[in-house]
Amino acid sequence: MRRWVFNLGYLWLAGLIWPWFLFKYLTTGKYRAGLRQRLGGLPARGSDRPSIWVHAVSVGELLQIKPLLTALKKQHPDHDIVITYTTKTAAEIAARDFGDYYHCYSPVDLSWVVAKFFRVLQPRLLILVELELWPNWLMHAGRIDVPVLLANGRISEKSFGNYRRFKWLLQPAYDAISVWAMQDETYADRAKELSGALRGLSPQPAHRSLGEGELGTVPVVENGDSPSAQNRAGDSPQVIVAGNLKYDSLKAEPDAEKAALFRTLFALDDRPVLVCGSTHPGEHELLVEMLPRLGCRCVIVPRHPERYESVRELLNKAGISWVNRSALTPGQPAPADAVILLDTMGELAAVYAVADVVFIGGSLIPHGGQNMAEPVALGKATLFGPHTHNFKATVRELKEIGGAIEVQDGAGLEREIKSMLQDPARREKIGKAGQARLLASRGALQRYLELIDGLLHE
Repeated sequence: MRRWVFNLGYLWLAGLIWPWFLFKYLTTGKYRAGLRQRLGGLPARGSDRPSIWVHAVSVGELLQIKPLLTALKKQHPDHDIVITYTTKTAAEIAARDFGDYYHCYSPVDLSWVVAKFFRVLQPRLLILVELELWPNWLMHAGRIDVPVLLANGRISEKSFGNYRRFKWLLQPAYDAISVWAMQDETYADRAKELSGALRGLSPQPAHRSLGEGELGTVPVVENGDSPSAQNRAGDSPQVIVAGNLKYDSLKAEPDAEKAALFRTLFALDDRPVLVCGSTHPGEHELLVEMLPRLGCRCVIVPRHPERYESVRELLNKAGISWVNRSALTPGQPAPADAVILLDTMGELAAVYAVADVVFIGGSLIPHGGQNMAEPVALGKATLFGPHTHNFKATVRELKEIGGAIEVQDGAGLEREIKSMLQDPARREKIGKAGQARLLASRGALQRYLELIDGLLHE
């Protein structure tokens, strides 16, 4: 019956917002993208084998699990590896980089749509990356005994408050998750409260400490069973700290060919390069205002493609010349005085490789920050604002060892950018410290492969 509570709630909400949605559907491409698939019009699979279904909401989650997908395909050749996603940009990246996997948009959370996805995809395991708690989706997995692994789990403070507030309604969905594999101890404590692991359902297994630089602890089961198998046998939730898959996909060395291409496209000379990655409204205005005083080549990378035009308007109003990266070729590189607007998808990591200083957006405004791991792992001196609650563990680690610098406002950001641009030795010191810390944190991939193997072979 509870599924119909959610179904009716979704339909009631749809009835309220349909005029707004119809307007967006007719005027905005991202609202049209994938709608047929999300309502159950899946593309033909071309296979009747069971699958391992991996859901990654958007581009960030999709790119961070690439090593996991590659390893799963190699270790489980008797299963198809299926990828689903929610956003239009993720669909574009999947079409470009994951063409040898079956991939499609994820289902809307209506019970009959979810049931069709399970029938077509035939999953033997559902892997949710970071946090996707759709009630009908999870409850259907529980009804047909498909184990669910929450991988790279992260529960922000705000989300935790909402999930806890509606725990009485969402508990069956929480109970359907077999293993909550969290990024760090803070997230694991929150998962324990939601999952019921604090209800004393089973004794905690022994733990071992991880090596230097690794995150948290993972269970060690001394009777030879995998943690997941032991948990399922006892029909109780399993919450562990498995680390962060983002760290396993990090590269300490840039792609030399791509870096050379961007040096040519951006016509880089002796001037230092500032890359402002994943920026948001409220930050764009601050950056544009300070640009004339920085004396460097600047690359701005708005977080959302729909913000490109507003950034162009700000630059025009300030009298600052700009050029789209998509307009650049080796024969027609960027003008010397132009700000470069990265208006292409999937190239930010390669652009970080040519940076001298990096600013990570979503952090000077109360958004919660964006992922800073990629530039830090490349040894880039990285700056961020005070609003980074979505990445508390990473920020805490980097601040402890001086591997990245926090600024409080636009004035502080300008001061730090100027200081770093004028001090190569300081840039190098900060970059090396952060790089060493994050690269020492790798190792989550193998732990996830062991968890998955245990869940598949129960």
